[in-house]
Amino acid sequence: MSDPFGQLDDLLTHVWGRLARGARVSDDPFRFVTLATIGTDGPEARTVGLRAADRDAGTVEVHSDLRTAKVRALSRDPRAALLLWDAAAQLQVRLTLTMTLLPADPARWSTVPPSSRLNYGTDPAPGDTVDAPEDVTRTPEIERFIVLSGCVRVIDAVSLSHDPHRRAVFTGTVGRWIAP
Repeated sequence: MSDPFGQLDDLLTHVWGRLARGARVSDDPFRFVTLATIGTDGPEARTVGLRAADRDAGTVEVHSDLRTAKVRALSRDPRAALLLWDAAAQLQVRLTLTMTLLPADPARWSTVPPSSRLNYGTDPAPGDTVDAPEDVTRTPEIERFIVLSGCVRVIDAVSLSHDPHRRAVFTGTVGRWIAP
Protein backbone atom coordinates (compact mmCIF):
# COMPACT_ATOMS: atom_id res chain seq x y z
CA MET A 1 0.00 0.00 0.00
CA SER A 2 1.22 3.50 -0.74
CA ASP A 3 1.96 5.93 2.06
CA PRO A 4 -1.32 7.65 3.03
CA PHE A 5 0.70 10.59 4.36
CA GLY A 6 2.00 11.33 0.84
CA GLN A 7 -1.03 13.30 -0.39
CA LEU A 8 -3.83 15.02 1.49
CA ASP A 9 -6.60 13.33 -0.53
CA ASP A 10 -5.05 9.91 0.09
CA LEU A 11 -4.78 10.64 3.80
CA LEU A 12 -8.42 11.71 4.11
CA THR A 13 -9.51 8.53 2.32
CA HIS A 14 -7.24 6.47 4.58
CA VAL A 15 -8.59 8.03 7.78
CA TRP A 16 -12.24 7.46 6.80
CA GLY A 17 -11.36 3.90 5.79
CA ARG A 18 -9.74 3.31 9.17
CA LEU A 19 -12.81 4.73 10.94
CA ALA A 20 -15.12 2.45 8.95
CA ARG A 21 -12.92 -0.56 9.68
CA GLY A 22 -12.83 0.31 13.39
CA ALA A 23 -16.61 0.37 13.48
CA ARG A 24 -16.83 -2.96 11.66
CA VAL A 25 -13.94 -5.06 13.05
CA SER A 26 -14.03 -5.80 16.78
CA ASP A 27 -10.25 -6.18 17.23
CA ASP A 28 -9.23 -3.16 15.15
CA PRO A 29 -7.20 -0.50 17.04
CA PHE A 30 -9.82 2.08 16.07
CA ARG A 31 -12.70 0.06 17.59
CA PHE A 32 -12.34 1.32 21.16
CA VAL A 33 -11.71 5.05 21.20
CA THR A 34 -11.55 7.87 23.73
CA LEU A 35 -14.57 10.18 23.82
CA ALA A 36 -14.00 13.54 25.50
CA THR A 37 -16.85 15.79 26.59
CA ILE A 38 -17.23 18.90 28.72
CA GLY A 39 -18.74 18.03 32.10
CA THR A 40 -19.89 20.35 34.86
CA ASP A 41 -16.41 20.17 36.44
CA GLY A 42 -14.45 20.39 33.17
CA PRO A 43 -13.15 17.87 30.64
CA GLU A 44 -14.17 14.22 30.96
CA ALA A 45 -12.81 11.34 28.87
CA ARG A 46 -13.79 7.69 28.63
CA THR A 47 -13.38 4.72 26.29
CA VAL A 48 -16.32 3.89 24.02
CA GLY A 49 -16.88 1.53 21.11
CA LEU A 50 -16.97 3.09 17.65
CA ARG A 51 -20.16 1.71 16.06
CA ALA A 52 -20.43 3.50 12.70
CA ALA A 53 -18.52 5.84 10.41
CA ASP A 54 -20.08 7.40 7.31
CA ARG A 55 -17.77 9.47 5.15
CA ASP A 56 -20.56 10.71 2.87
CA ALA A 57 -22.57 11.99 5.83
CA GLY A 58 -19.44 13.09 7.71
CA THR A 59 -20.54 11.30 10.87
CA VAL A 60 -19.36 8.76 13.42
CA GLU A 61 -21.52 6.95 15.94
CA VAL A 62 -21.17 5.51 19.42
CA HIS A 63 -23.83 4.03 21.69
CA SER A 64 -24.58 4.67 25.34
CA ASP A 65 -26.95 4.13 28.20
CA LEU A 66 -29.26 7.15 28.34
CA ARG A 67 -28.46 7.67 32.05
CA THR A 68 -24.68 8.18 31.76
CA ALA A 69 -22.64 11.27 32.60
CA LYS A 70 -21.54 11.57 28.96
CA VAL A 71 -25.17 11.86 27.82
CA ARG A 72 -25.85 14.52 30.47
CA ALA A 73 -22.70 16.39 29.40
CA LEU A 74 -23.64 16.26 25.72
CA SER A 75 -27.18 17.42 26.53
CA ARG A 76 -25.66 20.57 28.03
CA ASP A 77 -22.88 21.06 25.47
CA PRO A 78 -22.79 19.01 22.23
CA ARG A 79 -19.10 19.66 21.58
CA ALA A 80 -16.92 16.56 21.87
CA ALA A 81 -13.76 14.92 20.59
CA LEU A 82 -12.78 11.37 19.72
CA LEU A 83 -9.17 10.27 20.06
CA LEU A 84 -8.02 7.18 18.16
CA TRP A 85 -4.58 5.54 18.37
CA ASP A 86 -3.00 2.69 16.40
CA ALA A 87 0.27 1.79 18.13
CA ALA A 88 1.49 -0.52 15.35
CA ALA A 89 0.98 2.13 12.66
CA GLN A 90 2.03 4.97 15.00
CA LEU A 91 -1.10 6.82 13.86
CA GLN A 92 -3.14 9.21 15.98
CA VAL A 93 -6.44 10.63 14.74
CA ARG A 94 -8.41 13.24 16.62
CA LEU A 95 -11.94 14.16 15.58
CA THR A 96 -13.64 17.37 16.68
CA LEU A 97 -17.38 16.70 16.76
CA THR A 98 -20.78 18.19 17.34
CA MET A 99 -22.91 15.44 18.85
CA THR A 100 -26.60 14.76 18.36
CA LEU A 101 -28.46 12.44 20.75
CA LEU A 102 -30.73 9.94 18.96
CA PRO A 103 -32.86 8.01 21.48
CA ALA A 104 -34.31 4.48 21.29
CA ASP A 105 -34.31 3.57 17.62
CA PRO A 106 -35.57 -0.01 17.07
CA ALA A 107 -33.66 -0.30 13.77
CA ARG A 108 -30.32 0.52 15.41
CA TRP A 109 -31.18 -1.56 18.48
CA SER A 110 -31.65 -4.59 16.23
CA THR A 111 -28.02 -4.27 15.07
CA VAL A 112 -26.66 -4.41 18.63
CA PRO A 113 -25.53 -7.94 19.56
CA PRO A 114 -27.52 -9.46 22.45
CA SER A 115 -24.43 -9.56 24.69
CA SER A 116 -23.83 -5.83 24.10
CA ARG A 117 -27.47 -4.96 24.81
CA LEU A 118 -26.78 -5.83 28.44
CA ASN A 119 -24.84 -2.56 28.67
CA TYR A 120 -28.07 -0.62 28.17
CA GLY A 121 -29.99 -1.80 31.18
CA THR A 122 -27.85 -1.78 34.30
CA ASP A 123 -29.45 -1.23 37.68
CA PRO A 124 -28.62 0.95 39.40
CA ALA A 125 -27.81 3.57 36.75
CA PRO A 126 -24.22 3.96 35.53
CA GLY A 127 -22.22 6.03 38.02
CA ASP A 128 -24.53 5.36 40.98
CA THR A 129 -22.97 4.12 44.22
CA VAL A 130 -23.33 0.41 45.03
CA ASP A 131 -22.41 -1.51 48.18
CA ALA A 132 -20.71 -4.26 46.16
CA PRO A 133 -20.04 -4.94 42.45
CA GLU A 134 -22.40 -7.93 42.64
CA ASP A 135 -25.29 -5.55 43.38
CA VAL A 136 -25.39 -4.47 39.72
CA THR A 137 -27.89 -6.26 37.50
CA ARG A 138 -28.12 -6.04 33.72
CA THR A 139 -31.33 -6.42 31.76
CA PRO A 140 -31.39 -5.03 28.19
CA GLU A 141 -33.85 -2.15 27.81
CA ILE A 142 -34.25 -0.29 24.53
CA GLU A 143 -35.59 2.73 26.45
CA ARG A 144 -32.13 3.17 27.98
CA PHE A 145 -30.30 2.89 24.64
CA ILE A 146 -29.16 6.07 22.93
CA VAL A 147 -27.06 6.74 19.85
CA LEU A 148 -24.49 9.51 20.03
CA SER A 149 -24.08 10.70 16.44
CA GLY A 150 -21.09 12.95 15.88
CA CYS A 151 -20.89 15.37 12.98
CA VAL A 152 -17.16 15.52 12.19
CA ARG A 153 -16.04 19.16 12.11
CA VAL A 154 -12.26 18.64 12.09
CA ILE A 155 -9.97 15.67 11.50
CA ASP A 156 -6.42 15.97 12.87
CA ALA A 157 -4.15 13.10 11.78
CA VAL A 158 -0.57 12.60 12.99
CA SER A 159 1.94 9.98 11.88
CA LEU A 160 4.75 9.26 14.32
CA SER A 161 6.21 6.63 11.97
CA HIS A 162 7.67 9.30 9.68
CA ASP A 163 10.89 11.17 10.34
CA PRO A 164 10.08 13.96 10.70
CA HIS A 165 6.56 13.26 11.95
CA ARG A 166 3.73 14.32 9.63
CA ARG A 167 0.47 15.99 10.51
CA ALA A 168 -2.56 17.19 8.56
CA VAL A 169 -5.81 18.86 9.53
CA PHE A 170 -9.05 18.61 7.55
CA THR A 171 -12.12 20.77 7.83
CA GLY A 172 -14.69 18.89 5.80
CA THR A 173 -12.79 17.78 2.71
CA VAL A 174 -10.32 20.68 2.77
CA GLY A 175 -6.97 19.67 4.22
CA ARG A 176 -3.66 21.32 4.97
CA TRP A 177 -0.33 20.15 6.27
CA ILE A 178 0.70 21.56 9.62
CA ALA A 179 3.80 21.19 11.75
CA PRO A 180 3.52 18.26 14.12
